[in-house]
Formats: sequence, structure tokens, C-alpha cells
Amino acid sequence: MTNYDAIADRFDRRYELYRYDGVRDTLNQFLGSARPSTLEVGCGTGHWLQVAAPSASRLAGVDPSMPMLERARRVASTAHLIRARAEMLPCRDATFDRLVCVNALHHFADRARFFREARRVLKPGGGLLSIGKDPHAERDNWWVYDYFPETRAIDRARFAPVRILRGELTEAGFAWAESVEADRIEADSLASDAMANGVIDTSFTSQLTVLTPDEFQSGVARIREAEREADGELHLITDFCLYATIGWVG
Repeated sequence: MTNYDAIADRFDRRYELYRYDGVRDTLNQFLGSARPSTLEVGCGTGHWLQVAAPSASRLAGVDPSMPMLERARRVASTAHLIRARAEMLPCRDATFDRLVCVNALHHFADRARFFREARRVLKPGGGLLSIGKDPHAERDNWWVYDYFPETRAIDRARFAPVRILRGELTEAGFAWAESVEADRIEADSLASDAMANGVIDTSFTSQLTVLTPDEFQSGVARIREAEREADGELHLITDFCLYATIGWVG
């Protein structure tokens, strides 16, 4: 399990390297123009709360990590922030119009229980938006999987296929569910630059954070060996999709 208390100060590095335009557009479209009351579960450092703030009449964020919430307070000052777990939301029934979960669902201990909680706190006509990877789709070309092979199996275990998510939302009481591709993250960087910029670091992505120290160092050694074979011109390729799954309350 990822220890976000330990990496809160380095977590936002990803937003400096990747634009996530598709995620931003998907989020804004989901919120719409009616300024819904909105809760983000797994809000982390508040990046997406900040994006949602102009479109929400009332904004709240939930996260179990206090260091992450402390950083969120700096960028999302209008949001009501609560330390809590996704499986036990400290909210009354039918409180919010929209519930958002961006790149967080795979960290929850009990996904089905979270979906039931989400259904409980949403108003009639409300919606849940979850955005994340689907490694089962076999579309990802990512240096993390190439040089840290343990991460592929880890992701297959903690990320469910989007078709499974739709079924679980229905079982949790949502009237219907749908999925779309929300974003495609693409990048090409030299390994030497990635080393210098702190990309090849356990704090950069949860796939690396959950590795044992030996597994991480073995991956770094593979990169260094491949870099030597490429005469210092090793390119690290990132090309993966993020999918949006939306459940609607009747």
C-alpha cells in the first residue's frame, strides 16, 4: 500500500510533467454548468479540487493522509477538507450532486463498499465519476512496466477492468453506468533526464512506491544497463490511457 504521508511533498511532480488535458476536460464536462455540490474522494494534494472549484457551488474533499490534506488547503482554500477513508464517508445521505475520484480508486481497500457509500451520499439524479487506468486492456506502452516488471502484475491486481467497474456500480444501486476513454498520456524522455529530474524515484508514481527497495533498485539497474547499451541515448516511453467510468443515480 502506498504511504502518501511520506511522499506528499513530492506528489505533484507528475502534474509538472504531464498535462492531463483529457482528465481536466472530462471533469469539467461531468460537473457541467449547473454548479453542483461536489465531493472528491481521495483528493490528495488538492490538484483536482482546484480544477473543480470554479464549477462547484459547494466543494469538499476526503483523504486519509493528513500531509496530503495540508497541501490541499494551500491550493483549494474554498473546499471543506476531511480526513477520512473512502469506505466510510463522514457525510449525511443525499448530500452531494457529484462525486469525483481521480486516480484514487485503486488505493481503496474495499471498492464495493466505497461504491455503496458513494450511492448513499449522492442526491437523486447525482453522478459518480472515477478516472483511472485499465491495464487489462493491453494498450499501455510504459517504461515503468518495461523496467520494473513487478508493477504490471501489481496493477492487474489492484485495477479492475472498466466493464467490472460498471457492473459493480449497478450492484451498488446506481441506475446505469458508462465508460469512455478520458485521456492518453504520452511522453518520450531520455533516461538521463529522467534520473536527473527525479522521475525515476519511488515517489513519482504509486507503481514504484509499492515496490520493495530491492525490486526498485533492480529496475534502476536495468535502466542503467540499457542506457549503457544505447550509448547514453535510452528513451523512456510513456503511452497509456486513462478511462472514465460514470455511474448515475436514478
